[in-house]
Amino acid sequence: MLTAILKSNTIVAFVLSYLLGGLMLVLPYFFLAENSFNTDMLYAHWAFAWLQPNAAFIPYLCMIIIAIAAILSRLRLREAKQVLGNSNVVMVAFVSLIMIQPKAALARPDILVTTLIVIGTFLLLLSTYKRESVLSEIFHIGLLIGVASLFAGRTVFFLVPIGFSLLILRSGNWREWAVLSLGIVMTAIFIMMFAVWNESPFLAFLGVIQSAWSGSTGLDRVNAGHLTLIPIALIGLSGLFGSLTIGTVTERNIMLTNGAWIVGGVLIVLLLGLSWQNGIILIAFPLSVLISRTLEKMKRWWLADFLLLSLIAAPFVSILWPL
Repeated sequence: MLTAILKSNTIVAFVLSYLLGGLMLVLPYFFLAENSFNTDMLYAHWAFAWLQPNAAFIPYLCMIIIAIAAILSRLRLREAKQVLGNSNVVMVAFVSLIMIQPKAALARPDILVTTLIVIGTFLLLLSTYKRESVLSEIFHIGLLIGVASLFAGRTVFFLVPIGFSLLILRSGNWREWAVLSLGIVMTAIFIMMFAVWNESPFLAFLGVIQSAWSGSTGLDRVNAGHLTLIPIALIGLSGLFGSLTIGTVTERNIMLTNGAWIVGGVLIVLLLGLSWQNGIILIAFPLSVLISRTLEKMKRWWLADFLLLSLIAAPFVSILWPL
């Protein structure tokens, strides 16, 4: 019954989704020891060096960013409204997927800011589907990916799934590809506008790029919460294949974009060496969409409720029973 309540368009479902998301976001922090967070390498990042004398603020900053990203995950634009799953269930799943590795989630504002930007990028990309003139939107897509790569350099690889998605969602007009490239180039120009005031502008520019590509500080240890989510994730992926085979054209195209996002995140982990826990954070939104669609379509309400409760419990299980 909990799944049915959450996916209903009522004020109760709306309030319940925020209540569950808030509990999963805040409570795990109080179960962790103060020395649980490894933030040493974060201070070398160009955007977060100012946090060094304020290390105690880092978990709170991370929770604020996660909350903003969770609210953004509720956004539905144009054709994607009926495909991206119920916004209440998606938000609950999104927060759970991030907080299942709290030591990584509450110590990496760079990854969280990148996740926030990437979510906005793909939502903007989906909004271009079945529209004629979208050069402005595509320019901002390139600009957003460029900005995201300044926080986590490896995310520049998301250009591959974005390029694939443009082929699926758009007609492949050369102007759109040119404008996308221009948006990325503009990111470098913006950096140089600030670096030029430095005594060594080129070294300052390289310093920004290097800090964005700094090594991962994620703690790559599997916990009981991860094991709890494995069956849910597998069921969600099976739902993706179902959408690709029996869904409508619109559903198939949007889910292909969703799947490309997941594949891009996996390749960033496998090929570019990003921590796999941080990789889960980067693809938490498309995974939450798959999980939401799967739970909504289940005919056995008791199984859907069991999986949803497992999803909600996962962040707490990950802390109480570390492996």
